[in-house]
Amino acid sequence: MKVKICVPVAAETTTEVIDLIERAESLGADLIEVRFDYLNLTGEIRRIARSTPLPLIATNRRFDQGGKKQQDESDRIRSLLEASKHGFEYVDLELNTPELRSVVEKVRNLGSEVILSHHDFDHTPQQKDLEKIVEEMISKGANICKVVTTARRFEDNLICLNLLKNVTKKFRVICFAMGDLGLLSRLLSPLVGGYFTYASITEGLATAPGQVSIREAKEFYEVLGVQYGNIG
Repeated sequence: MKVKICVPVAAETTTEVIDLIERAESLGADLIEVRFDYLNLTGEIRRIARSTPLPLIATNRRFDQGGKKQQDESDRIRSLLEASKHGFEYVDLELNTPELRSVVEKVRNLGSEVILSHHDFDHTPQQKDLEKIVEEMISKGANICKVVTTARRFEDNLICLNLLKNVTKKFRVICFAMGDLGLLSRLLSPLVGGYFTYASITEGLATAPGQVSIREAKEFYEVLGVQYGNIG
């Protein structure tokens, strides 16, 4: 078994983003998520796409799903389509994106795989409700489903992990709970079938509550004797 770790990079300028990508590479990231919602300018997407041989995820997070800022929706989608055009392997689209089916089709026609995502910043729903979300994502054309909740109690970790155990035999799914109480699900999710997990470059560069550094994540997996490696 090989655990795959995605490192998000978030900065205001293209130069800063590329510097962070290089740091993530040096730390052994398997793939990198570029957060366009942090960028002041996205006119150099081609430059970012050519800066690394690692698979890249283009994410321009909606504000109501945890994005850095309010954006014009057409501009937000345009940047993601441009990323797909320039060779980003994955494009992350929120499940509540307007005209989602049309956007999914455009992204897939440009050659990127679609990660459909949903973030619950309030709590962790029951497992049956999470399964319905995954089913909806598949029906909307997801290549990969990403369902992220918020842990309010330890048992919320088990809900996320049980979901993965049930659905990953059929679909590629990412699921864990945010927050300090959700740490267990973040780290264990790939061990029960999650496609990959997320870890920051350093503690101060986390892009979500409870996100550990890639160094800490690797130390955890090494203690367990678990390998980590490139996306295949």
